[in-house]
Amino acid sequence: MSQTVEVRWLWRRIYACAATLLNSAGVAAIIWRLSDPDALKWLGLSLVGANVVMATLYLAGATVTDWAKLAAAARGPRD
Repeated sequence: MSQTVEVRWLWRRIYACAATLLNSAGVAAIIWRLSDPDALKWLGLSLVGANVVMATLYLAGATVTDWAKLAAAARGPRD
């Protein structure tokens, strides 16, 4: 069984790791520079949420291609 390019795509991994590192750097910068506790809370939570979304999209990347294959198989052969 061959893997499609999307499932083993190196650039998807690089993008996900780079975006997570940049978001983590943003969290660190906010914690370092901000003194307002309420603003710190919401901005920090937003960047942590962005990391969660990025990790979820990275982990679901291979699964989405599998779903597409299942949908194509359910439709049947094209004439």
